[in-house]
Amino acid sequence: MLKIYIENIYVIGITSRYGADGIPIGLCKAKKLYYVTTAGGAYLPDYSYNYVKDIAKCFGIAETELIKAEMLDVDGAQVEELIEKVICAL
Repeated sequence: MLKIYIENIYVIGITSRYGADGIPIGLCKAKKLYYVTTAGGAYLPDYSYNYVKDIAKCFGIAETELIKAEMLDVDGAQVEELIEKVICAL
């Protein structure tokens, strides 16, 4: 769903433009993008976060931060404690 949303808002002339070398130049004014996610098991950033981080660069957002709560569906997981730990680390 997020990928479809990003594809729908990525509009040349609004979110970015292409330089003479064909490289995107971001037009967004945001300084930082926060990517917040949860995972039932171990979170692997290879698929979602790395994609969002690369797209953010195309938008002109140089800094990204991953905020994640993982291992939430593991047998015996103390979900509230895991989430509280993430919140306290912010």
